[in-house]
Amino acid sequence: MTDFKNLSISEDEFRLDSLFTTQQSASPIVMTPGLHEFWEGFGEFPQHYFVRMEEVVFWKVIKKLLFDKDRVVIVGSSGVGKSCFLMLIAFCLACTEKKKVLVIRCLKQRKYKNAVVFFDGQGSYARLRNLSSNDIVAIRGQARGAIVLVDGFTQAEVEDTKNEYEPFDFLATSCQFDAKPDDNSHIVVLPAWRDADLLQYAKLTNWVVETGLRKTEGMKESTWPKLVKEQYFYSGGSLREFCRERKMLEMRVVRDCRSVDATQSFDLVYNYGGGQVRSQVDPLRRHYITDCHKEEHYVDSRWWKLSVDSVYALSELGRIADMDKLLEIYKYAKSVGASLHGVAYRLLFHNAVSGAYAKRKLIVLKMQEGSRYEKIEIHVPKVVRRGEDEASCYACLSTLGKDTYWYPNNPFFPFVDAVTTCNAFYSGGEVFASIVAYIQVTNRSEKKFKGERLHRLNEEMDKNKSLKDMKRVFVVVCPDSDVCERFNLLNAPDPNTFLTMVSCFNPEPLGSEVN
Repeated sequence: MTDFKNLSISEDEFRLDSLFTTQQSASPIVMTPGLHEFWEGFGEFPQHYFVRMEEVVFWKVIKKLLFDKDRVVIVGSSGVGKSCFLMLIAFCLACTEKKKVLVIRCLKQRKYKNAVVFFDGQGSYARLRNLSSNDIVAIRGQARGAIVLVDGFTQAEVEDTKNEYEPFDFLATSCQFDAKPDDNSHIVVLPAWRDADLLQYAKLTNWVVETGLRKTEGMKESTWPKLVKEQYFYSGGSLREFCRERKMLEMRVVRDCRSVDATQSFDLVYNYGGGQVRSQVDPLRRHYITDCHKEEHYVDSRWWKLSVDSVYALSELGRIADMDKLLEIYKYAKSVGASLHGVAYRLLFHNAVSGAYAKRKLIVLKMQEGSRYEKIEIHVPKVVRRGEDEASCYACLSTLGKDTYWYPNNPFFPFVDAVTTCNAFYSGGEVFASIVAYIQVTNRSEKKFKGERLHRLNEEMDKNKSLKDMKRVFVVVCPDSDVCERFNLLNAPDPNTFLTMVSCFNPEPLGSEVN
C-alpha cells in the first residue's frame, strides 16, 4: 500500500471515554458525518450512533483488553452494532493511542468482497478493496506490528489455511465462535437492543420517515409507542432490522420463518436460552445478557441468553412447537419478562385450549376473589385462527359458531385476544351459565378498558344468529394468582351494565401432563 492520505476526522466522533456522559444526556446520540464519509464503500458506518448503557459497559470491558496478550472476539446477533463499535476501536487506537492499525472488513456488494484499511498511527491511512488472499497476506507483511481488526468473517473463514485473517487482535462476528481448549481468546458479547432503547432511538432520529411509516416526523407523543411496538413485532432487538422499511422487514422475517421446519423448530426451542442451532434459525434469534450493568455478564457465557424476540417469529414457530417446547419458551420468557413474556403466555394459552378437547381436559380459569362467578371452564371441539386484518376479524365474530374458540390471525387486532363460548360457574356449586367470553390474555398487572372497542365487538355479535342472545363477559386472563390479585382494569364499566372479570390460568402445571 503506497497511496497514503491524511486523516481529517474530528475526535469527537470516536471519543469512547465520553460514552457514559453521552448516554446520560437527554439526547444520547453522537453525530458521525466524518466516519460515515470515510467508510462509505468500505464497509459503511452510520451518520450517527445511539449510545446505550450496553455500549458504555462494553467499552469498559474492551478497554481493559486493548493491549492484552490474548485476542478478543466480539460476538452477538446481527444488526446490533458490533462492526460499528469495532470501527470506533480502530480510530481510537490509530488516532488517540497513535498505534498502527490494520482493518480487514468483509463486504457484501456486487463488485467488492473485502476492504483493507491501514492506519500508520501518524495521521495517515491507505485503503484498497477486492483483494486476493495473497494480496492481503502481502499487506500484512507490510503492516507488520500493526494491531489487526477483522470484521464480518466467520470462524471458519478466519481459520482458513490461507492465513490472510490470522493472527488477529480483534474479530467481530455474528456467528458462534467455538474457542478450542488451548485458545485463550476473550469472547465478549455485545447484546441486542431493548425495546425501550429502540423507542428513544426512533424519537431522536429520522426513523419514522426512513422506514416509510410516516411522511413527516411530527405526530402525537402517544403514537410513538404504537409505531415502535408494531416495528419491534417483526424486528426484535436488531437495530438494522428495526430501521428497515416495513414491507422489506416483513418479507425478511416471513422468509426466515418459512425456512424453519418442525425439526429445526425443535432445535430452536430445545436450545432456547443458549447453545448452537442450525444456521437457518440464527437470523431469528438475538443475543442477550442477564444484567447490562455488570461487566462480567459480557464475558461469562453463563449470563448469556439466545432468544427469539421477534413476536411474529415466535408466534409462527410456536405453531410448530409441541406443548412441552412451548412451556420451555414460556419459562425462559418469564425470566426475561417484557413483551416476550406476554406473547409466550398468549401462545401457550391458545395452544392449551386447542389441545384440551382431544385430551378430554378442561381449561379452568379461576376468578379473582369476589367475582360474580367462581370459575370458567373452556372445553370446545373447534379452535380457529382467522382474520388477517381488523375488518375480517370482526367479520369472524358475526359468523362464530357455538363451541368454538376463535383468535385473530392479525397480531394487532385490538382489545381482545380470543372469543369463545364457555361455562361460568357460580360460587359453591355446580350451577353454571353458558356465556360468550371476550378474552384478553396478559402478563401485565394493569390494563385500560376501552368502551368504544366493546361497542364494536357487540355490534358484530349482535349479527350472530346463534350467539346473539347469550350473555357476554369481558375476561382478563393472568398467568398467576399474584398478578390476578393485583390486577387493575382501568375504566371498567359498571358490572350491571357490562360484566368484567379477572382470572388466573397458570400454565406451568401443564408440563406434568405432557411428560
